[in-house]
Amino acid sequence: MSASTLAPSTAEAPAPSPLLETPSVRAHARVAVVGTWGIPARYGGFEMLAEQLAHNIDAREVELTFYGQRSAFTPAERHGDFNGHRRIWLPFSAKGPQSLVHDALQLFHAVFVQRHSHVLVLGTSAAWLLPFVRLFRRRLRIVTNIDGLEWRRDKFGRVARAMLKSLESLACRYSDAVIADNDALAPMVSELHNIAPIMIAYGGDQGTQFGEVEPDPNGYLLAIGRIEPENNAAMILAGARQAGGHIVFIGNWTASEYGRSLLKEYADTPACELRSSVYDQAVLAGIRAGSSVYVHGHSVGGTNPSLVEAIFHSDRILAFDCVFNRATLDNEGDYFSSPEELAELIRRPQSGMIAPQARERLRQRYRWSEIAGQYVDVLIPN
Repeated sequence: MSASTLAPSTAEAPAPSPLLETPSVRAHARVAVVGTWGIPARYGGFEMLAEQLAHNIDAREVELTFYGQRSAFTPAERHGDFNGHRRIWLPFSAKGPQSLVHDALQLFHAVFVQRHSHVLVLGTSAAWLLPFVRLFRRRLRIVTNIDGLEWRRDKFGRVARAMLKSLESLACRYSDAVIADNDALAPMVSELHNIAPIMIAYGGDQGTQFGEVEPDPNGYLLAIGRIEPENNAAMILAGARQAGGHIVFIGNWTASEYGRSLLKEYADTPACELRSSVYDQAVLAGIRAGSSVYVHGHSVGGTNPSLVEAIFHSDRILAFDCVFNRATLDNEGDYFSSPEELAELIRRPQSGMIAPQARERLRQRYRWSEIAGQYVDVLIPN
């Protein structure tokens, strides 16, 4: 079942959207969405979240304004609205240290130029501006998805971690509501910042419009994700090689020295196919259809998008053993914490199998149509 698209239409007006139970209260509400590269999605989880909000929220009832990085899209791609919602493009890069300026500029423009009364902040890069925003716009409603405790990631040094932790603290202090996307993440945020975060999961059914994917029982192993140390790409490749399995691993291999070193190490290993990132959902559906097992190595963060998406495309999942992945899967599938453990699981024909009833229960939890409605409820409470 694909995510519901509630776009404006010239046909007879449909019944009020189930996402908006009190249209008279929420009619013509204007919400700015800041903190992404822009839509359509072509980078990470926040971009896909933003795109799916655009697809699943009726612009006639709640008008969303999506901010993005001008240089990341061509003039033709930047032209016009997106599913009835506005897009605004600003300079600076959304990656690395520049994201502190990029996201803050988006927030400033949304609050003081466009005068939005509701803002959804994705990530914490703009949090340093929130005290100033609060000083001059006290009635502004700010909802922040703080992502997954970014300061815990191995790729950051001591100074960067301290800065990220401070930004997270500011976001929690100056937001009206804080969103955590994982049942294991929410209590950590609560303990760290003495708040009660709202748990809203990440969706994963955006690729199902291309039909039900039937995995090939004799197909390859599949892994998808950014190539970073905490995502355990090296562990996955080593385990697949030990097991003699054929793996297709999709990621941004040339973006870091870590990725480039793995690309060089496995260049002469035909059974390990290291492919560049793919954002076209139709192409991804075909790749998934050729796989037999999904392998997930992320060890930090909340709900990792690629794992949630795998629930809709695979009945066998092997995941790195951490509380976040177990919470996402309700302990379904199988888990590894070393190349040897992964190799052993790969050799077992039924490892990682998720029963149909459990798989359907998980799929119901991660449907974008439901998740978009939860975001509306938090952004514009009754």
